[in-house]
Parts: sequence; C-alpha cells; structure tokens
Amino acid sequence: MGRGKGLRPEDAGDYWQGQVDRGKFPGRRGRRASRCQYAAFERIAAAKYGESDSGPQPTGTTMPEDTIDPGLLEQTKTQIRKLVAEIAELAESDIQPNEFYGEFLNRVVAAVAASGGALWLLDGKGGIKLQQQLEFHLTGLLDGRVKSPPHDALLGCMVQASQATIIPPGSTIEGVPNAGNPTGYSLILAPLTVDKQVVGLVEILMDPTRRAAQQKSTLRFVGDLCDLAGTYLKNRQMRQMMSQQRLWNQLETFTHAIHGSLDLKEAAFAVVNDGKRLVGCDRLSVALKVGGRTMVEAVSGQEVVEQRANLIRELTKLCKAVIRSGEDLVYTGNTEGFAPDLRDSLESYVDESGSKAVIVTVLHKPEVDPSKDKVPFGCLVAEQIGDELAPTDAHARCEVVARHSSTALWNASEYDKALLPLLKLIGSPARFLRGRTLAKIVAALVGIVGLILVLTFVPWRLTIEGKGSLHPEQRRNLYAPVAGTVTSVSVQHGQFVHEGDVVAEMESKELEKEWKNLLAQKQGAESQQMHLKIQGESNTIRREEQASIKGQAQEAKIKAESAERQIRIIQEQMESMKIKAPQDGIITTWEPQKSLKGRPVEIGTELLQIAATGGEWEMEVEVPDDDMGPILAAQARLQAEIAAGSKQPGSTLEAYFVTATDPEHRYLGFVRRIGAKAETVEAKHVVKVTVGFSAKVRNDFLSRNQSLRPGSEVRARVLCGDARLAYVLLRDVIHVYYETVLFRWPFMK
Repeated sequence: MGRGKGLRPEDAGDYWQGQVDRGKFPGRRGRRASRCQYAAFERIAAAKYGESDSGPQPTGTTMPEDTIDPGLLEQTKTQIRKLVAEIAELAESDIQPNEFYGEFLNRVVAAVAASGGALWLLDGKGGIKLQQQLEFHLTGLLDGRVKSPPHDALLGCMVQASQATIIPPGSTIEGVPNAGNPTGYSLILAPLTVDKQVVGLVEILMDPTRRAAQQKSTLRFVGDLCDLAGTYLKNRQMRQMMSQQRLWNQLETFTHAIHGSLDLKEAAFAVVNDGKRLVGCDRLSVALKVGGRTMVEAVSGQEVVEQRANLIRELTKLCKAVIRSGEDLVYTGNTEGFAPDLRDSLESYVDESGSKAVIVTVLHKPEVDPSKDKVPFGCLVAEQIGDELAPTDAHARCEVVARHSSTALWNASEYDKALLPLLKLIGSPARFLRGRTLAKIVAALVGIVGLILVLTFVPWRLTIEGKGSLHPEQRRNLYAPVAGTVTSVSVQHGQFVHEGDVVAEMESKELEKEWKNLLAQKQGAESQQMHLKIQGESNTIRREEQASIKGQAQEAKIKAESAERQIRIIQEQMESMKIKAPQDGIITTWEPQKSLKGRPVEIGTELLQIAATGGEWEMEVEVPDDDMGPILAAQARLQAEIAAGSKQPGSTLEAYFVTATDPEHRYLGFVRRIGAKAETVEAKHVVKVTVGFSAKVRNDFLSRNQSLRPGSEVRARVLCGDARLAYVLLRDVIHVYYETVLFRWPFMK
C-alpha cells in the first residue's frame, strides 16, 4: 500500500488518537524489544508492503521463519493495529501540541520496535527545533558526546528533500559532505507535511543490525504514520484559523457596539458587557478619571453602579492607584512585588470581592503622534471569581479590549464635555457635582441667577405673527345691480377676461312688467295727446272748451314724457343686468356657473370677483388684537424717527413671510397699511395689516414657484424692534399676568 492512501488498523494500523498504557507492548519507553519481537515486526512490515524476506541480511539479526512463535506474531499484529488506531484518534482530537507530540512519538517508536526517536518542527526563522524526544540521549547528541553540526545539516537536507529516507550510521549525504549521521544508529527521517509543505521531521533510531533498518517497508510504514501526524497539524491549523475567525467576529461586534453611541454611560456599559465575552472573565468593570476624579462607570451584569457600595468604593481606590502608577496590574493570588499603595488597595479589594485573579489594564488617551507620552485616563478591571484564569492569555485579551475601548470612551467623554466652552474647561459638571450636595445647591443658585440676568438684560428681536392670504392689489367685486335671477354665467374659475366682456346675465320679471306698463302708459298718453290736439284744432269747439282741451293735451304730453324717462331708466337697468368685466384679470370666484346660474339674488349680492394679476400683489394679514401693542408702538417710534429726520420719509416697518406652499424659504416684505379698527373673525378680535413686497421678491418667489395664486395662505411676522429676552419668550405669560392678576388686584402693581 502506498503512502497517503489510507492506513487501516486491520492492515497494521489506522489513524490514531487517545492515551495509551506504556506497559502493554515491548519496545516502549523503559523496555527493550526481544529479537523475536523484532523479527515479528519485520515479517509484518514486509508482508504489508509487499517486500520479500529473502536477500542479504545483517549477521546476527536473522531468525529462521519457523522459529517465530505464531502466537507472538499475531499478538504483535494486534498491538500494532491498536497503536495505529490510537494515533489516528489522536490526529482527529483537539489536544495540546506538546501532549500530541509525546503520545505520537511513543506510539511510533513502539510500532516499529525502535530504540528511540525525536520530533522536530520548523521554527519559522529558517531553523528547526526539537519538540519531543524519546530515548534520544542514546545518540549522544544531547549531551555533546557526538558532534551535532553534521546532524543539524542532515536535518536541513531532509527538509529540502521532503521525502522519507533511511540514513545508515556514519554515512553522509551525497554532494553535502558536512551533512551526515554521526550516531551509531540507523536514522529513519520522515517529513511532516501540511498542504504539501514540510513543517517538520520525525526521526526514528533503529538498531543498524536489524533487517528492518534497511527495509523500504519500514520507511513507508513510518511515512504513513507521519501522514497521520500531518493530519493532526492540519486539523489544528484549521481549528486555530476558525478560532481566530471567531475572535475577529467577536472583536468586530464589540467594536461596533462600543462605537455605536457617544453617550458615555451607554459606551461604558457596552465595553463591560461585550468585552466580558471577549476576555472570558467572570466580571469586567471600567473606571474613568474625569475632572480629576476617578469613578467606576460601569460593571458587567449591573444596570446601575452604586457608588456608595463597599465593593465599588474599594474598586475605585484600586483603580485610582493603578491609574496613578500608569502600569497594568496582574494579580493571581500573590501580592508580593507590588508597590505598597497598590498592595494595600489590591488586598482590600480582593478581601471584599473574593476574586481569585484580577487584571487591571490602563486606558490611555488616544494620541495621533506616537512619540508623545501616553496619558492614562481610566482602566479596565477583569476578575475571575470561579475557575482559574490563564493570566497571560487573559491579559493579552484585556490589552486588545483596552486599545479599542480607550478610543470609544475618550470620544464619548469629550462629547459629554463639549456642550459649552465652560464645560470644556472644567470638565463634566455632572461628574464634578456627583455626591456633593453643597456644590449642587450653589450651582443651582448660580444657574438661576444667571438665567434671570440673561432674561432681563439680553436684548432680542421681537416679531409679531399673523395669518393671512395673498391677493393682487387691484381686485373688483361684481354685485347684482337689481333684484332678479342669474340666467347665465359665461366664465369659469381662473379664466382670464378683458374689460367689457360679458361675464354673466340676469333677468327680472318685475322690471320687465314695469317696463311694459310704462310703455303702455306712454303709448296711451301719446294717443290722448294726439286726439286732444286734433280736437283742439277743430272750428266747432268753443273758445272756453279749447282752453280745457289744450290743458288736457298738455297733461297728456307730460305723462308721455314722464313715461319715456322711466322707460329709459328701466332700459338702463335691464342693460345693467348684462354683467361686464370692469377690468382685465382672472375670475377668482370658485365654480361660478354651479353657484350662480338660476339663482335668485337681491340687489347688492356679490356675484363674481376679478383680480388683476398683472399688477402688484399684497397680503392681508390678520393679527390678534392683543398682539397689536408692539406693532403700534413700533409704528409710533418709526413716525417719530421720520419726524426727527433719522429715517427717510416713506419708511415702513419691515416684515417677512412664508407661504404654505413654500415654507422652506423666507421672503422680505413691508407694512403698507394698518387697519383703523378691529374686526371679529371666528369669534376673535383681529386687526388687518396689509403687507406688500417688492418686484425683486416677487421674481424670487416666481423662480421657485409656478405662479402667484390669489388667496394663498401666508404667515407673516412684523419686526417690532428689540425687547428684553424675557418679554420675547414669555410675552403671553406676561400678558396673562397683567390681564388677570394686576387687573383683579391692582394694589400688587
């Protein structure tokens, strides 16, 4: 069977693992194999790998085949199978390397009935280092009885050759005269390979007088066993990579958690709770020095840190001493060698906490320049209360956690202090005042007095707000000229009309009836006048009757003229029922046809509204009457300044406004008119203030919006000058005070 194709226990071995009793098979440490057992192994190896027993044999080593005890031969086969199976189990296990090397070498030496052996591994620096040996002192290389340089050179050649070789005693490597076997044993050198790369060698000491020392079957058997050792090394390498990957994943999660918030408390609790899993300890705490005071910020597994607890007090003393020293502290049960202050604090804390191991790692302020001295500002405290903790490994993990945590905690601490330059100067007031009642009272009083002074003496711009709508300055309402019914509406909402266009028509039954009556009266009067005129011109009428007829004719004439005048008035009224546009503009009335057509109206009823959108625009802003005081006062001051010459004539109060359709942009305006009276709108007393704006503002508005829409909602603020900050912020409260308290109890003024 060739190498690497599977070594089965029933064929003389399989991949092995586990522990083995060293007294079961001759040839293990402390015992020598008999000549019969040597011959048994040689027969087994030759049979397995197809090598003939015939041929020259060293003198004194042969044993006739018929002298070998068949029972011993079968026993040897069974034991070799067991050893190989144990090695295979070891190769698949997760034991420590030193333990595997020892157990592997014991079983290899026992399986081939060798005198001893050694296991060598490359050290990564171009050299090879002895990892395990069994009876290797017999060579004399360990105690200097035999020169080691040739042997060292031989190992180097075998690493380069990367194949198993038997080196007889005293022989050298062809082409490399300084590399050879200086011992009195035949050396079987087989490489340990991982992914086709040589990582070490297994060296077996064989008695040169034995036939097995010259058989290729022995060489191939050892090579197969070394393949199993390579399997262990590869498995361990994979486990280390997986463990490292898990560690990196945990570290990534930890880093993401601690940098996820700039709140100091949240960052500190993330450090202790997530860092505890990374370190692998029972409890992890973090203490920080801020504003000259050291305090424990977080303890793993606790939501709140009670600073008055005895455990936290003792921990604070220990952390303060460690931060002052600037060096890490590792305690595993012995306090000898520590400075007196550290020893006292450590012993007090250990007595209080009952921890078996304590590792305190200093947190340093992050520095961009590595040449600067490290400044400690806190520490991490890892504790083991139950099982033992490997101090070296735990300290290394604590250092990794500390490196990542220091940046997150420092940034959170700086953010916590950066609210105001004063806080940056003195540190965090919350930490400075913690636990100091008098300082808290003084700070509260200082804050209240400072707030009162700021509210009283700091000036602030006062503005008064009002709601309104946007309209063209020129707007005309069309009213019903007479009582009647709207018969037709020829325009729609938003339609542009020209001056003189008929926009609606009306009819009045009463007016038509009156027109017909007047027309009949006129015709009757004219007919009577004509009849009387003809009668008066007749010669048969006496003179007295002619005077009477002439008077009646004059009366009929007057009646006809009066009816004519009334008819013209009626006709004018009927003509006015054709409602015409008084100016160019758009119809702003909503759905006029639906709301007006067929509707009876009284004289003076509003029918339509036409707005001249091509002219100037303005806003009608409704300001609550109780807010008009500052506006009127500002208007009075402006008039006084104009009279004094400090302001140009025609100056107005400034204002600014935003529209409901474009609240992101603020536009400047000015006050045009202030209403002379207050009106009641929705049960509230308001004063209408007209606010205008310039053509530049209009163009700016149109550049962001499609058009100016009549009736658009606006919010405007009128600038009323500077006032005390208290009045600006608490104006409504002050008004309520004056209107209720002082109005009811004037003696309090």
